[in-house]
Amino acid sequence: MNDRSAKAFPPEMPAARSPHRAAGAMTRRALCLALPLAALILWQGGDPARGEGAEGACPGKAVRVAAGESIQRAAIRAGEGGTICIGPGLYRMQEIAPLRGQTFLGEPGSVLDGSRIVRQFERAGPHWSLTGLYPRHVGAGRCRGGGSLCLLSLAVFLDGQPLTRVASRGDLGPGRYVVEAAAGRAILADNPEGRRVEVSAARFAFRSRAADVRIRGLVVEKYDTPTQMGAIRGGESTGWRVEDSQIRLNAGLGVDVGSDGAITGSTIERNGQLGAAAQGRRILIENNRIAWNNTAGFDPEWEAGGLKITQSQEVVLRGNHVHDNAGPGLWCDIDCRDVLFEKNTVENNSTAGIFFEISYDAVIRGNTLRFNGAGHPVWFWGADIQVAASSGVEVSDNTITVRPDGRAIVLVDQGREKDGGGFYRTTGNRVHDNRILFTGRGSAGGVTDTNEAAPNARIIEEGGNSFDRNTYAAPADVKPVFIWGRTPIDYAGFRDAGQEKLGRLVTRTAPP
Repeated sequence: MNDRSAKAFPPEMPAARSPHRAAGAMTRRALCLALPLAALILWQGGDPARGEGAEGACPGKAVRVAAGESIQRAAIRAGEGGTICIGPGLYRMQEIAPLRGQTFLGEPGSVLDGSRIVRQFERAGPHWSLTGLYPRHVGAGRCRGGGSLCLLSLAVFLDGQPLTRVASRGDLGPGRYVVEAAAGRAILADNPEGRRVEVSAARFAFRSRAADVRIRGLVVEKYDTPTQMGAIRGGESTGWRVEDSQIRLNAGLGVDVGSDGAITGSTIERNGQLGAAAQGRRILIENNRIAWNNTAGFDPEWEAGGLKITQSQEVVLRGNHVHDNAGPGLWCDIDCRDVLFEKNTVENNSTAGIFFEISYDAVIRGNTLRFNGAGHPVWFWGADIQVAASSGVEVSDNTITVRPDGRAIVLVDQGREKDGGGFYRTTGNRVHDNRILFTGRGSAGGVTDTNEAAPNARIIEEGGNSFDRNTYAAPADVKPVFIWGRTPIDYAGFRDAGQEKLGRLVTRTAPP
C-alpha cells in the first residue's frame, strides 16, 4: 500500500454546501432507493431465535468434525437445517455439497485446503520438474496483454506460498514456475527437496443448489476454481451467508453468492481472477477486506479485480476495505438497480475504484478513495469513481485523493446499445458535496465518445447530469482538467458550462 494513502485532507478543505440544503435531507430518488435498502438491512440482521448460542460457540446438537474426517459425511448426518462444527486442523481436498438450511462453523485454525501434495519431482538441468500433473482450462477468460498464460488453472505452492507462473523456461528464476501442459508437468527454479510442494486440485470447497446455507469462521484456500465460480459457490442458490472467513489463493474466483446472499467480515485476497462476485436480489457485502486479487493476470476489461456484481437489485456494499486489486475495486455491471456504496475505503486498485456500468439508480456516498487507476491511464477511464452509461446515480460526500494524472469522478457515455434495442443513457446523475484532492494534474467531469450524429451525442450536457457543491484542491502550480461533453476545459469553463455554481477550487497549502 502506498504510504501516501494514509494522509488526510488538509484542514482548509471543508465540504462546500448550499445554505438552503437542510442537514440530512434526501432527494426523492435517494429516498426511494433507501426504502428497499432499509428492508435489505433489516433482513440481513439475522434471526436471534435460531438458537445457535453465543458467537463462535458450537451448539450442543451440532455434528462435530475433527481434522482428517469427512465434512460431507458430517453434513449428511446433520441433515437439513443442521449445524456442523469443523474443528481445528487441515481438511485437504474436501468438497462439500451442503443441504438446505445448514450451518458450517469453523473453529479457530480450521482450514479447507484444495491443493494436493506433490511428491514426484526430478532434476531437469538447472531446474526441477514436477510430474504427473493435469492442468485444466479455467473456462471463459482473456489474459491481460494477450496470450494464454492465465487460462490454465494449475497453481503451485512451496511451503504454503504461491509461486509466480511465467511463460517459458527462459523466464524462470526464484519463486517462478512454468506449466508444460502437454507433458503433464511444471518446471520450478527452486529446489523442492525437503519442502512442502502443493498444486491446486479440488474444484470447490462448497457447492450445491440448496438454499439458506451459512458458512462462518473458515479458511478456504488453494482450490482449483474456474473463472466466474467461487471456491465457495453460493451463486447457484439463494440465501447463502459467508461470514468471518478467509478466502484466498484460489485459482479463479474466491466466493460468490446469489439472491438474499451476504458476504461479511471476511478477508478475500490473492485469488487468481476475482475476489468476490454476486448476482440476484437483496445482497449484502459488508466489512470485508478485498485485496491483491487477479494474481493470474486476467484482463480487467474482460472481468477481473476485487468484486463484481451483475444484474442485481437492492445491493448494499458497506464498510469494505478494497485495495491493490489488478482491476476495479468495487464494480456493478449490466442492469444493476438500487445499489448503495457506503463508507468503503477503496485505494490503489489498478483501474476504477468504484465502477457503476450500464446500470440504474445507485447512491455512492461517504466513501474514501485514494490513488486508483494507475493501470488504466487511457482517455478518461480509471477514475476513482466511474459512472459509465448509467442513469439515476447520486455521488455525494466522498473524500477522494487523486493520483498524479488521475481522474476523480467521471461520467462517461459511449452510445452503448442494449441487447433488446435502444441505448443505455448517461442521464440524471448528480455529483455533489464531494471533497477532491488532486496531487498533480488530474481531471473530473462528464465525457461523451460518440459520433456527433448519434442519439446520445449530447447526453452529458442535456441529460440532466450535474456537478455542484464539490470542493477541489490542487497544488498552486497545477491546474486540474475538467470536461463537459467532448472538449477538455479549465475550472472556469466548467462553471461556464453550468456546473459547480456553488462549488469551489482551492489551492492546497500542504503536501498530501
